[in-house]
Amino acid sequence: MSVGSEAAPAPKVNAVGTMKTGVPLKVSLDGHVEEIETVSEAADFLQRWPIERRGHVYRSALNACSAAIAAQISQSDAMKVFTGFARVAGILVAGGGPATMLERRAAQPPRQGRQMPK
Repeated sequence: MSVGSEAAPAPKVNAVGTMKTGVPLKVSLDGHVEEIETVSEAADFLQRWPIERRGHVYRSALNACSAAIAAQISQSDAMKVFTGFARVAGILVAGGGPATMLERRAAQPPRQGRQMPK
């Protein structure tokens, strides 16, 4: 017997297995701003990413997009990974205004064990 609990409506997915995220993610590559709204668009963007700049964060994003398209992970999770890639790569457009590249964070040297007070 049901206690009046209704299942939440499933997100709308189009025929090729991509889902609108609701808010487009803006990225800038070579001065051109692109809006990424679906996992398929994110995967297409990653396919055009310069080969010499492909590293482990890139591979994680591409793997996540591929897994979402194959319905192995959620579209939302894949877009979170892609957003992380865009932040790390410094291509995420801040706000919704003109393309402003985010500053890359300076790498901090790793800490060597616990520091003992003198």
